Amino acid sequence: MLVSRRKPSRGRTKVPVFEAARDAPSIASLARAEDVPLDESQLRSLASYAALVATWTLRVDLVATRGARELVELLFLDAFVLAKSGWISEGARVIDVGAGGGAPTIPLALLRPDLRALLVEPRQKRGAFLRTACASLGLLERAKVEQSRIEPDSPDVDANDFDLALSRATFAPEIWVPLGLRLAPRCVALLGSAEWPADQGAPVDARDYVVPSSGAKRRALLFER
Repeated sequence: MLVSRRKPSRGRTKVPVFEAARDAPSIASLARAEDVPLDESQLRSLASYAALVATWTLRVDLVATRGARELVELLFLDAFVLAKSGWISEGARVIDVGAGGGAPTIPLALLRPDLRALLVEPRQKRGAFLRTACASLGLLERAKVEQSRIEPDSPDVDANDFDLALSRATFAPEIWVPLGLRLAPRCVALLGSAEWPADQGAPVDARDYVVPSSGAKRRALLFER
């Protein structure tokens, strides 16, 4: 009788779901599908950002995805839609409230070198990631990170400092839009399954799109004061 002398498995070492060299083509494919042109430099920067998110997610709760394709859609789909929307003026100053892992604002900043951004994030570890990402991606001159919490009832931010406010999955849409319009003259609401309440006033523009891998519907809504 043969007896196995192998030691019991202690589980596999976790590896990032995204690797820049291997998975960059999935970013290029999504950009083509969304009709967003990317040059080689932009593609490398976006892939580096995705790799950073994937690596940090192994030890910090940044995102929850099951593979490279899902991560690419999570990080870049909203940014690609906004990049081609015509809603963001040349040289715009953007505030992202509850920035989390940095999407869609960091990808937008990589696509649009004219933009400046403030990423507001209350959680320390996520703030540390955002600062690391901005430094690694050469965004320190244009993207700042503020570790704080903006309250809907008393946002302590000078509205004259920004042209556009956006937030993803931080507030319910009916709470976010009035807050966003206190922060900037234009506000973007990114909706998944939630519907915009009909009694809250109509957006001035909208973009409907779907997540390619799942077919889930999404909407981007633009509001103005």
